[in-house]
Amino acid sequence: MSHLMPEPLATWTWRLERVRNGRTVLTRAQAATARTDLVNDRAAHPADYADYEEEYATALDELEVLSRQANRHDDLLSVMAADRRAAEREAAASGTASAGGSTSASAPRSLTSLAAEHDRVAKGLPEALDQWVHRLIRYRAGVKIITPIEAARAEIRLRNEADLQPAAYRTGVAAAYYNRVIRELGEIATAERPGRRDAPGLTRGLGAALV
Repeated sequence: MSHLMPEPLATWTWRLERVRNGRTVLTRAQAATARTDLVNDRAAHPADYADYEEEYATALDELEVLSRQANRHDDLLSVMAADRRAAEREAAASGTASAGGSTSASAPRSLTSLAAEHDRVAKGLPEALDQWVHRLIRYRAGVKIITPIEAARAEIRLRNEADLQPAAYRTGVAAAYYNRVIRELGEIATAERPGRRDAPGLTRGLGAALV
């Protein structure tokens, strides 16, 4: 190549790789601004982009997808702050009298049952989707905590991945897992009580429901 990749393109190519790997999250505003900056930089320095048209087109396409994603981060932070204040008021009023009241009813599912549910999950799912299928199985069994903000980030990441790779996420067996995982993550992300395990409609596991 005649010259190095233009700095703005190199920066956003690297950041988009981190988005695909789940290492960072871009808001709609960030993605839209980045796309505009790249378009303007290429218009100002067309020769610098001559050897990088494919990378440039890919970055624009991915930023366009991200710029259309629902950005729930700020709303979730507000919800979590309100929940935290409500919990503090409730604790101050009632103390800790109800601690440990129903251990038998909330005991984690047996390891044998849990292992069987993991085994029923279809093979060959996209890596990120497979990871969350198994994490949600453990969450419903009471052996894994997923916070609202963690669920929101996972939902955004999976929606981004599905938009970038629709054939992998929205067809065949993977589509059923994807739709259910997105629904469950959304319910956790907006739960009235962060970390709860009793959201409506989640009584059956993914593996059992989809075999």
